[in-house]
Amino acid sequence: MFRFRPVTVVSLAFMAGSAGCGGSDDDAPTNDPSSTVSCTADPRLDAYAGELAKAGELGVLSFRFFDLDPAPPARGLNTFHVQVSSAGGEVTPDQLEVDLRMPDHGHGTSVVPVISGDAAPGTYTVRQLFLFMPGVWRLDFEALGAGDDASMLDSVTLHFCVEG
Repeated sequence: MFRFRPVTVVSLAFMAGSAGCGGSDDDAPTNDPSSTVSCTADPRLDAYAGELAKAGELGVLSFRFFDLDPAPPARGLNTFHVQVSSAGGEVTPDQLEVDLRMPDHGHGTSVVPVISGDAAPGTYTVRQLFLFMPGVWRLDFEALGAGDDASMLDSVTLHFCVEG
């Protein structure tokens, strides 16, 4: 006679739920080495060709991304250089924050990005942007003001495809 043991049932349920990052059976990983993920035709994607400039969502600041390593972004660790400024130069953020997510999978990355201010005001180097798997990645950048409250001045969202 076959008996279910609670640990076995829980283990099987966990394994079934964690087989992929989420989504349908079409998203399930395969062991076929010839299978690849291609998202280059996704309409959300931003094009990087040596530089990428975007207006902030609130229209207060503009964001310029340059000297990406690798360029364009690829699987693994990435480094971005970011310049944040206003049209007249009167608004300069005191801090920059970034959040990486795979919008189609509902998860982020386990590596915390390192952001350092450069010599020029409003210019930052963002290291350890860990894009660990193929698919569309969303990078949300927020420019924050000075002080204890560090209110958000403006933000911008980028989308990149990591092939694989």
